[in-house]
Amino acid sequence: MDFNKLNSELYQLSANHRFSKQPTQFDKGYLKISDWLNDLCYYYEKKRQEQETYDEDEFKALVEEYRTKISELEPSEYRDGLLKAINEV
Repeated sequence: MDFNKLNSELYQLSANHRFSKQPTQFDKGYLKISDWLNDLCYYYEKKRQEQETYDEDEFKALVEEYRTKISELEPSEYRDGLLKAINEV
């Protein structure tokens, strides 16, 4: 998995939410998880560079764990934004 490419694609997908003139709760939720995914991609890319290896399964498991936690939240626009962003991975 190319974490730099994934990070770049996720940033492009977040542009509409990031530069919204009147951000909604959906936008805020989307950006919250988008920033977390950005940090996660950076961490795994750094780990890959340092060790010349990485554990793609570990990355996917962590994303799936967060997806499950988000799904358990009360239905809201914020939760929908979180889910939309994490489902784009």
